[in-house]
Amino acid sequence: MNRLFLFVALVGLAGCVPDGLTDFDFQGLQPDPPADELTGEVVVGTARDAGLTVELTAMRGGPHLGYVRLGLAVTRGGTAVTDATVSLSATADGGPAAGVALPVEDPARDADGVYRGAAFLLAPDTTARQFTLTATIASGGTTAEVAFPIEARNDLWMQAAGVDVLVSWVDPLRPVVGENRYVVAAHRWTGTAFEPVDGATVRLYPYMDMGGGDGHSTPHGAPEALGDGRYGWDVDFIMSGGWEMTVTLAPPGEADRTAAFVGYTVYEPEVEA
Repeated sequence: MNRLFLFVALVGLAGCVPDGLTDFDFQGLQPDPPADELTGEVVVGTARDAGLTVELTAMRGGPHLGYVRLGLAVTRGGTAVTDATVSLSATADGGPAAGVALPVEDPARDADGVYRGAAFLLAPDTTARQFTLTATIASGGTTAEVAFPIEARNDLWMQAAGVDVLVSWVDPLRPVVGENRYVVAAHRWTGTAFEPVDGATVRLYPYMDMGGGDGHSTPHGAPEALGDGRYGWDVDFIMSGGWEMTVTLAPPGEADRTAAFVGYTVYEPEVEA
């Protein structure tokens, strides 16, 4: 009898929860967020040529399928090289896209003297995760070329939308409570190349699953076509914890297809000391 009374009381209290998001402590239901392991920068490898040493790093815990932020620290005799021109190329080593050139962003030097760029490690068959990244560095009248074999993990940062379109999460690197610029890039696999999907109609649906069939979204702006297959939204995350992001995309003259990024974490903003 006591258990029955307790069950009825809890159901009654649940029915009294206001509908407005600001009237109920959803955060109190959320477990602590996981450790911040997916935004760290790790060393991928070191290579040498023509008197230059190049250390390659990757953000978000190392190389993964999708859009990968890269860093190249270039030294000569232990001294940082800050006057170099650096270009990147990337190819898939296996699967349907073996030997195909992948989209890259050539690096630019940051304030710390590291050359920052990016590569899209794309794979129509997500079991094929071997790639080669090649950096060409011109400095002081010499040119060095170094190659890094890469194995990319398959996690949430690249998702299929139908049978021939891949959607990669580009920004933000580390989602936080409050305003974020959310950007994805869509590429179509033609059988011989990855081409950006421009002119698509896109929609976004952020969702936090609270368990027990409950959940909520968060405010976000209208989509903006950024070119080169990229689409962006302003998203205002109302709380930290685990979220899902569903992108619905309809290329010109085609039906909707969806890509769901499930399991990413929104963090509390870092507080400056």
